Amino acid sequence: MTIKTVLVVEDNELNMKLVVALLNIAKYNILQAAEAGKGIQLAHEGTPDLILMDIQLPDMDGLTATRQLKSDPATQHIPVIALTGYAMAEDEQRAYDAGCDGYISKPINTKKFLSVLADFLSKSSPAPVQRSSRLKPHVLIVDDDPLNVKLLDKLLSSEYQITTAYDGEEALQKVDERLPDLILLDIMMPKVDGYEVTQRLKSNSSTKNIPIILITALDGAEDKAKGVDAGADEFLNKPVNQTELKARVKSLIKLKIYQEQLSTRDRSEEKLVSLIGVKDTSISKKDFPVVLLAEDNQKDINLFQLYLEKQPYRLKVVKSGEEVISICHNEKIDLILLDLILPNMDGFAICTRLKENEETRNIQIVMVSSQSDMESKLKGLELGADDFLMKPVNKDELIIRIKSLMKKKLYLDQLLNRIEKTRSAAITDKLTNLYNHSYLMHFMGYEIKRCNRQQQPMALIMIDIDDFKQYNDTYGHPAGDGLLRLFGKLIKSSIREVDLAARYGGEEFAVVLPYTNRDDAMKTAERIIGNIRNCSLSEGPAKRCERKTASLGIACYPSDADTVEMLVQRADEALYRAKRNGKNQVCFY
Repeated sequence: MTIKTVLVVEDNELNMKLVVALLNIAKYNILQAAEAGKGIQLAHEGTPDLILMDIQLPDMDGLTATRQLKSDPATQHIPVIALTGYAMAEDEQRAYDAGCDGYISKPINTKKFLSVLADFLSKSSPAPVQRSSRLKPHVLIVDDDPLNVKLLDKLLSSEYQITTAYDGEEALQKVDERLPDLILLDIMMPKVDGYEVTQRLKSNSSTKNIPIILITALDGAEDKAKGVDAGADEFLNKPVNQTELKARVKSLIKLKIYQEQLSTRDRSEEKLVSLIGVKDTSISKKDFPVVLLAEDNQKDINLFQLYLEKQPYRLKVVKSGEEVISICHNEKIDLILLDLILPNMDGFAICTRLKENEETRNIQIVMVSSQSDMESKLKGLELGADDFLMKPVNKDELIIRIKSLMKKKLYLDQLLNRIEKTRSAAITDKLTNLYNHSYLMHFMGYEIKRCNRQQQPMALIMIDIDDFKQYNDTYGHPAGDGLLRLFGKLIKSSIREVDLAARYGGEEFAVVLPYTNRDDAMKTAERIIGNIRNCSLSEGPAKRCERKTASLGIACYPSDADTVEMLVQRADEALYRAKRNGKNQVCFY
């Protein structure tokens, strides 16, 4: 007979002891969690046959946690029994409304408790856990036409976890049950239309940052202006083009990731700075963002100037590809409206050069073309263009595209320029200019909380320079410091903007990889070790010696560890195994 597993989510120590004692009598396997985030994590990892969920929990309450579990394909089949110290009828109904399958009042009736559980377990037939769905961003599709919902679901389900709703009220309810990463929202719906849904979500502090793409058969300027006023992030016209749909969804979800990472780092830095006692200083008002218009047709120039004259941007105009490259290297440019056909150098070549250069790759590029063929659009997006507009350009569409990309550029700039003078002593390593050990530990603490909340994975890579002591003893400490600086630059250049690189101590470095599973962590580690292997020491006393190498160890959250300290310990264990196996390699925990 298979032994059943019961997950108990309860923050009261005495209640937990009582429940565990009863479960032990019946010889159940027991999983324990004192807060909802940990409970959700264990529900995915431990595949329990039944969950006992306390309603009153710190941080996230038990009913909210139940809604998340019931909206996730990986856990929705698991029966959830609510535990509560209140026996009022409305509390019982709230539990059932949240998706609970049963209800037990405290104090627990020890005579009936096990028989109630046995009854639920005899009825349950757990489905296989779809672990891959945890790694997919969550998209809510809202349309009153089931055929449209089915089409969008089919186009996106291979890359995203899909939830559907068929009217505005249902959409708001679904968002309340589980926050999506993005909403595809039809405008024309009965009762509550897309405009009202957008306004209500954007006016709520807990939902205002969810990207919303309005999908409409309407093509009038007034309709788009109304959507902009409501707070929509993007528009798509029916019939929806598959390539454009995927590009817009991918772009906005990436923007949301930048925003979340920025928020995590802000909270982490503020906490650390307050602990150390470094005071922040007020930031003076910056100039308006700069839009560079690259266009050689004077009529089009006049039109863009008219459209943007009352917008909060400074508009600069150039008429050739060489001027675009020159001004981007010499001035701060936030966004380029780039005509595809320019003298001497076309928009494709300009885009390639700007995106290949580290100093200019984060400038947002909107390609503008009178060519309506999809091939040009796809080529631009493949070369790194951030968006594409067709002439004649619609004013409202232009404004909403610029607004969305400016937001993305702001997040990128803030992520890439985290080190303010008043904070540098508290959070950075002076030698390598990476984050320091203290900030690393604080950041991982916040990042693990985010992982629990969103059910997303995270990876940690520990990196140690091979034979560093021998190098230091042979060439001296100044040469050793130079090697540490070089490794810091190599590591930083090998990772994404949302990743975090830090000097852990001595010759050891650490890289935190949010939203990253084991396979992607290995790809990043191989990129780091490859860049280190291929880099020669071109200056200093060791410039003629052999290339230096490093050993790397990887541990993943939550599969390998459930605390910051354990994650570091297990990444270190993997690192030491890489050392024992001959160095210059990557090992998993």
